[in-house]
Amino acid sequence: MLSWLLASCSSSALPPPLQLSDGVYWSTHYQSYLVVDDDIVTRYQWTPSQCWSADAGLLPRVFSSAQNPGQHTWIGAGERTLVLQRLSDGLPVIFTREPFLPRHCTKPPENTAVNVVISVSEILAQFHHGISQAALIRWRSEAELLDKAVEMPVLDKKLALFQIVSEVLEDSSDEHAFILANDIQRYHRVSDFAVGESQRKQSRQNLLNQLRQSRLTQGCNEALWWGLLTTGEYYLGVQRLHLYGTDASYSEAGQRCLQRSLRAVEEELKRVIQTRGEKPKLLIDLRFNEGGSLLLASQLANSLVSREEPLTTIRQQAVYEQRSPNLEALHQQGTVLVTEVTASAAEHLAQALRLRGFLLRGQNTRGAFAPTTVKSLPNGWVVGLSMYAPKEMLDGRGTVLPEGVGLTPDETLSPEILFPAK
Repeated sequence: MLSWLLASCSSSALPPPLQLSDGVYWSTHYQSYLVVDDDIVTRYQWTPSQCWSADAGLLPRVFSSAQNPGQHTWIGAGERTLVLQRLSDGLPVIFTREPFLPRHCTKPPENTAVNVVISVSEILAQFHHGISQAALIRWRSEAELLDKAVEMPVLDKKLALFQIVSEVLEDSSDEHAFILANDIQRYHRVSDFAVGESQRKQSRQNLLNQLRQSRLTQGCNEALWWGLLTTGEYYLGVQRLHLYGTDASYSEAGQRCLQRSLRAVEEELKRVIQTRGEKPKLLIDLRFNEGGSLLLASQLANSLVSREEPLTTIRQQAVYEQRSPNLEALHQQGTVLVTEVTASAAEHLAQALRLRGFLLRGQNTRGAFAPTTVKSLPNGWVVGLSMYAPKEMLDGRGTVLPEGVGLTPDETLSPEILFPAK
């Protein structure tokens, strides 16, 4: 849609490291252990039948309290608790002290097809995505046959197991569960896109090329693009909501980069108003935005139109971030472009902008509002699934977000407009 439009156109120190007490700490909601020994923290992920140290998921395998712990920052530590804050959404992560690490956490589980199927089913149950007992019995039987097929080629066994795990995920209530199996070089997502991957990829690259050749300004590692179009609309392209800084996917530096970019937008909007004698309407492009930080989404929404209500509420925890500048007096609201690619934090942003008076145009969004957690399986594969039940995800007005369904636009646009091939 934008081809013809675009053709015309202070540093804060890290908090001091906390004194960590050696011991074992457990998070019920995240289903993970942290083991602290001489300020080195190892994460053990847990299922009811297995427990082992793993790279995937909530935290990196090992980190030091003197450094940024992955996508978290320390906010509290004591004899009985450890508290971290997720840099992606500002939500607290609470671990409480346990007497010891379970004995079967000391070594990885046996790498069998049966153990893989059992682990997947137990992880699903932990995060509100249980499957029927009858289905589990059938898939476990199929896994047992695979374990007994000693003469079956290794790759064929892996492909067969991958199919079984895919069926387990498809039978769960989580439409956004996935498997990442590096040895098969395949990424599986339960729900499909209406527009093919090659067309989405080509359209995304075409847009990026057009942006680079246009007179628009970019910021935060090409995550943001802004400028006045010949139509009179002011374009704000939000390509992603992560990697705004070079230090980490989610960080304070990224939030400061967004703030600097919005200040540049503020100065340009003032010049536009002075030159044209009227405030422009905004065209906010979220077509290819698959999400990222809810804090960045909240910061952006509140800069465009300030509100005291949170961006969203997750499990009764409000997500709210507001920083200068306030651009509310410099525009006439406008349009937000969304597609089936628009997901996660970008969907939260789209809904927040709708509640602030913007119109949504495009396709139904992805419907992936809940943050995702990932867990390692006994054979090294990784599964990802939504961490919260749909009823625990509320928008700024307290309405349950349409998980699995997505936001319905105010005006539907055809895929040919949203994903132009040229």
